[in-house]
Amino acid sequence: MGWVIIAVLVAGIAVAFLALRTITVNPGSVVLLYRKGRFERQLEPGYHRWLGTVRHTTTVVVPTVDVPLHGHELSVLTKDQFSFRLTLTPVCKITDAQKYYESQPPVTDARMIALGWAAPSGLNFALLAPALAAATLDQVARFTLEEFISDPVGGVETIREKLGGSAPGAELVDLLVTSIIMPPEVRKMFTEVERARRESLATLERARGEQASLRALANAARAMQSNPQLAQLRMLQTMETAKGAKTFVFGQQAAMNSTANGTPEPE
Repeated sequence: MGWVIIAVLVAGIAVAFLALRTITVNPGSVVLLYRKGRFERQLEPGYHRWLGTVRHTTTVVVPTVDVPLHGHELSVLTKDQFSFRLTLTPVCKITDAQKYYESQPPVTDARMIALGWAAPSGLNFALLAPALAAATLDQVARFTLEEFISDPVGGVETIREKLGGSAPGAELVDLLVTSIIMPPEVRKMFTEVERARRESLATLERARGEQASLRALANAARAMQSNPQLAQLRMLQTMETAKGAKTFVFGQQAAMNSTANGTPEPE
């Protein structure tokens, strides 16, 4: 009889040991524990143990840190009827892990999974994609192309408020503008406008430089007219700084004589 009791105890201990499940939850995430399809509890970061079989127990890891999604590229149209492609990168954060996980439909779209907007496990942002596209199209249509290009971040800042309830249990903490791709003809137009503006600025700067140079010459002429000694000082300064062999001719008669084949004329 004693051996039977011992055998039963050993068998019970073996079954309990085989049914003992352990998991380590890393910081930045939580684990949802489901038993037979029903939510049992949420496991916070740390080491956890419970009794259960693999067949009847399911664990789901849910991140609690900010999750940047892959860029969502859209074709948008501005108020002045210019079309371009805009890529937005949403940054989401899960605030209620159970509500978020249980509100997500099962994902079977391979394209959404490949783009990083969904995962086969059910943790996905597939519900956010159409709402983001609709809000972006509506918001960009309120601006002209020049207004939006000058401040793209300000152009999409109100979209985050419109998408507040698009993903149950999660919130959109930021919306990044990662790329703006305009058609070739629009880029050419902007390039020509910028080139014309730069050329106008260069012409204006050249005119300002010429005016400043003329003013300096006029001031120097007036100064030499009122004080002839300045011309002599300027001549001496030029002679002092001149390099190499130089010939200086002083006086009108000396200048005329120096040009007559090297023979000085009589006075």
